[in-house]
Amino acid sequence: MNFKKITLSLLCGGIAVAAMGQGGLTSRVFTYDGSIGTNGTATYVLNGDGGSAYLFSGSVNGTGNSNGIVGASTTNAAFLVNTVVNVSSYVYISGNFGGVYNVQGIGAGVDVAQTNQVEVRTNRSLTFTAAGFYGLGSAVGTIEYTMSLLQDYPSNGVVLAGTGPALIDNNFNGSTLNLNAVTQLPVDGRATLQITRQLTLTQAAQGGHSYSAAGTIQVGVN
Repeated sequence: MNFKKITLSLLCGGIAVAAMGQGGLTSRVFTYDGSIGTNGTATYVLNGDGGSAYLFSGSVNGTGNSNGIVGASTTNAAFLVNTVVNVSSYVYISGNFGGVYNVQGIGAGVDVAQTNQVEVRTNRSLTFTAAGFYGLGSAVGTIEYTMSLLQDYPSNGVVLAGTGPALIDNNFNGSTLNLNAVTQLPVDGRATLQITRQLTLTQAAQGGHSYSAAGTIQVGVN
């Protein structure tokens, strides 16, 4: 009986799985700064009474762009209340797209489709692109790939993008999925990036030998 191992290595290029090391940050954290140093000052001074009332010269103002006096007169004034919310980018991707086939027996054959899933947490829109894929060699066999995005993690089964036709070996290069963080994600900000592969071997695949096929899924932050 012949024995062969085929190693498949897919990497999340640029943002390696769990490389961000922020697994403990599972929700947004809010901090509030109402200080004058950040927001500037606004001053309104009205002197006198009745017909002799007047606005003190130079006292209707605001510093920076955060506060000021709107529509000031001797009878009223409106203080501008400007609230600034700064939302930091957060992108967390964790999982593994690597796969190993252990093949026994003889002859040509086709495996069932095998699936890997990684967790995506983000408040930024993302683009996923397949690049650098190469095959085992046509005499040895082929691998068909598909890439898809599913809502939530673990997935609730709702497909956000992808699951197109399977593409063989280097033909998978350039396949792209776009994740819109505003319109597609559930309230928990999570999605599942899924790679499905299907291996076809010929009888020419040599026993007692390892073959490797690799590629990357590149992550672009939009």
